[in-house]
Amino acid sequence: MSFIGIISSKKYYDNMKKELLKMKENVQINIIHINLKSIINIKNIKFETIIIQEGLNKIQSQSNNLRKICDNAKYIFINTDLNKNYKEIKCDNVVTYGLNIEAMVTVSSITDSVVLIYWQKNMKNRLGEKIEIEEKRINLDVENTLKIDEILTIYIISKIYKENIIEQI
Repeated sequence: MSFIGIISSKKYYDNMKKELLKMKENVQINIIHINLKSIINIKNIKFETIIIQEGLNKIQSQSNNLRKICDNAKYIFINTDLNKNYKEIKCDNVVTYGLNIEAMVTVSSITDSVVLIYWQKNMKNRLGEKIEIEEKRINLDVENTLKIDEILTIYIISKIYKENIIEQI
């Protein structure tokens, strides 16, 4: 069983949980919201993935607990648009995302109906298979209410966990 920890607002966490539960049954996951109150109680959980959407600066007061959680994680995804001090997080498999050109996963084009996501660096997924540089077209459903950073996170998870949860959002 994999643990995915999410440092974010409650709304972002709820949206991610709803989307991640669409993953196939062969990937069993527990999704945990990490905030200033909960970090003390979950510091000994071994997360496979930590998603740092926002709030890294708020949780820095618990830097020892945060460091322990991140040191044990296999993957860390960081929104570099909202976390300027992201370089303090150390991990072999950090995936940065956002709208800035330095992010490993970014957007090369966006319209009301299509997002072109650009993966800018090779790395391995959780099965050890190579994820290569690519540009992926994602068709947006007319009723899509997800924000671009949520779409980027879902795309990253679909690549790392090798799940087809993002063909159309």
